[in-house]
Amino acid sequence: MRNVYVLPGVPEIFRQKFDAIRERFRDDPIHLKNVFVRIGEGTLAAHLNELLRHYPALLLGSYPEFSNPEYRVKVTLESRDPTYLEAALAVFVKGLPADAVVKIT
Repeated sequence: MRNVYVLPGVPEIFRQKFDAIRERFRDDPIHLKNVFVRIGEGTLAAHLNELLRHYPALLLGSYPEFSNPEYRVKVTLESRDPTYLEAALAVFVKGLPADAVVKIT
């Protein structure tokens, strides 16, 4: 099994073991934006597909919400490049109806 590490619970031994594998965890952070929208996932689908055509390195998630009256879908946009993420976010929001966005976090 790859990408699974079992480390000891004793702090001193944990530090020793972690120091031995520390470099495996070095990478650029992933930046995230959550966009909560009032429109349904079916309505968003074409817009999301178009966004990915223009921003192919973007990690995109769409999570419908059925019990929250404030929003219908939470859309997540992720990238290691914060500038790329902000550009994709701007294009995404610009393409939505004016009252569709509930909040962005």
